[in-house]
Amino acid sequence: MQSLLKTVSAARYIGVFGVSVKARPLIYSWFQYNLRHTNRANKLFTTARIGLRLGVGVVAGIVNNFCSVVMAAASIPDSLLTQADALYDAMKYEEIYSLLYSYKDSQNDEVLWRLGRATYEMAKAAQTEEEKKNLYRKALDYVEAALAINPNNFAVHKWMSILIDYVYGYDGTKARISQSYNVKEHMLKACELNPTDGTSWYLLGYWYFSIASIPWYQRNIAAIIFATPPTGTFQEALQYFLHAEKVEPNFYSKNLLMIGKCYLELGDKEKAREFLQRTTHYTIKIQDDQEAVIEAENLLKKL
Repeated sequence: MQSLLKTVSAARYIGVFGVSVKARPLIYSWFQYNLRHTNRANKLFTTARIGLRLGVGVVAGIVNNFCSVVMAAASIPDSLLTQADALYDAMKYEEIYSLLYSYKDSQNDEVLWRLGRATYEMAKAAQTEEEKKNLYRKALDYVEAALAINPNNFAVHKWMSILIDYVYGYDGTKARISQSYNVKEHMLKACELNPTDGTSWYLLGYWYFSIASIPWYQRNIAAIIFATPPTGTFQEALQYFLHAEKVEPNFYSKNLLMIGKCYLELGDKEKAREFLQRTTHYTIKIQDDQEAVIEAENLLKKL
């Protein structure tokens, strides 16, 4: 209650007396802080309206922006995210985008990263490379906005790692390698924030596998970019893929495939065969499953 009274007083004060240019960002940030740390969002909205009604000029704009944030955050239905996730499971990505787009200015990280995820899936289905590139960039913009709102959301870090790699991949090998540490940091953070998410561990394993697979000419590029180039081994990659399978068994066809490929690289053909066969028996639900099954079948023919 005391915090709320202080907020009311501040709103009235800046409304009547105005605020200096240097103080404006501070005032706005202070209102946002109160929004995040007070459950009485409707009372804060009333508070901000007091400042808006009494204020003039730029002060009115500051409080009006604050009101918009409060109103948008308060207007998100509880069922919205559940509906979006159900649509994702049904692979209806354009419907997700249509559902969430009107909430893109809601200052809600859960909405924004899901918008990014839906845009990413739409990019994968795009007809031209230019369209794919633009959609991946748009998806990253959504997730970056989510990160600015909540840096402790594991899903945001997971999708940051995925989208950074896709976006910079369009700028060439050097640009992609330059982001390798950044990608890894987001993966590690996702695993730290939610250690039971198999996909995050899979992504980390894939990072190590990719680094271990880098051809000599790309290693030379990495040596130019970094004082200490990124390093990774197939054994390290295998450990992360196996851990992903441990925390979330049979969650992803490509995790099984990558375990098999790691064992192949390490010379253990029996173990490789075991996981490649498991991959071929995986129920095909999405394109990734189809790709994993085909690759596993081709690798088994060579054993």
